[in-house]
Amino acid sequence: MSLVVLVVVALHGLASLQTHADADRQRFESDLELQARLEGLRTQDAWTARAEQAEAALSAMRDRMPEVANTGLAQAELQAWLTELASSSALQEPRIRVEDTLDVPGHPDMWQVLARLDGRLPQYGQGALLRALSDALPWVQAERVEIGDGESPQVSLVVRAYYRRSTTTVAPAVSGMEDVSSQEGTTP
Repeated sequence: MSLVVLVVVALHGLASLQTHADADRQRFESDLELQARLEGLRTQDAWTARAEQAEAALSAMRDRMPEVANTGLAQAELQAWLTELASSSALQEPRIRVEDTLDVPGHPDMWQVLARLDGRLPQYGQGALLRALSDALPWVQAERVEIGDGESPQVSLVVRAYYRRSTTTVAPAVSGMEDVSSQEGTTP
């Protein structure tokens, strides 16, 4: 009886070893195939060309980003853009509220500004508003758009705009004037 048990255990052990050997062989063949593909990719020069194209596209995109000298100008730019949006969309009773300018995490050369626009759209005015929003991408992104219904629907729009920090300093228009945004809480 113990001999039968010993034979069964031995056969089970051999089957288990065969299963592990098959798995190891398949893994080895898969690794060889992956290595051959990677070697083939390494010899292709298209990767460097693609990297150069991507870098050029990123540079061109950054060049199109609006540039501002300070946080106050970033807020003023967004307020002016929202005022133009309200005017071109024939928004009635527009109210614009611009929040503080914040740094963009991971991008020390950029600022972001959050703002809200409320008002009443003329009848069928949603298309012009949404078209203007889509034209402003990617530097102005709609965080939330709420449009009511009716003949003159209420609209509430929250946007986030991105600006590039200016690398050049702008001289004050009047001698002796300083950047007002750096004097928060001080009086002359």
